[in-house]
Amino acid sequence: MEKINKSFAIKTLDSDESKKYSFEGYLSTFGNIDRTGDLIEKEAFNESLKETKRYPMLFNHDVNTVIGYLELSTDESGLKAKGHLTEGVEKAEEVYKLMKAGALDKMSIGMMVKDYETVDDGSRLGWNIKQAEIFEGSIVTIPANNEAKISTVKKIDPNLEVLKAKTLWKMKNTN
Repeated sequence: MEKINKSFAIKTLDSDESKKYSFEGYLSTFGNIDRTGDLIEKEAFNESLKETKRYPMLFNHDVNTVIGYLELSTDESGLKAKGHLTEGVEKAEEVYKLMKAGALDKMSIGMMVKDYETVDDGSRLGWNIKQAEIFEGSIVTIPANNEAKISTVKKIDPNLEVLKAKTLWKMKNTN
């Protein structure tokens, strides 16, 4: 079996108190046909997720460019990803800025297909993927599924505590 990559949506981007930038989205969606003609079935990742729910996050599937980690789970729509970009890692900082600007807004899954059915019905040539082993998730520039997009980008303002303290001081001292 060969490793393949599939691309999907980044839903939201945020920054938590530990300063690891986080976002949510779908690393894979169930039932839709991507531009390579493949469809991923709902049970495809069940076995892989029994082993672990935490996977490395790469940039453009480059195993030498780890930018954080992903926590994965499934729901009715697909393989949900909660991503954590690692602050202090130069490429992760760059990726975060590009995501915030809307220049990077796609994700892609790196997986090995374990079980599939070939479909060649005249309208589509591809695979119905029944089981796959997850290796990694990536933030990518060119995805297999072009419909996947970031919907919201947020970041906690680092000066928020200073602003709050100044406002409270003014309120106390203006009477």
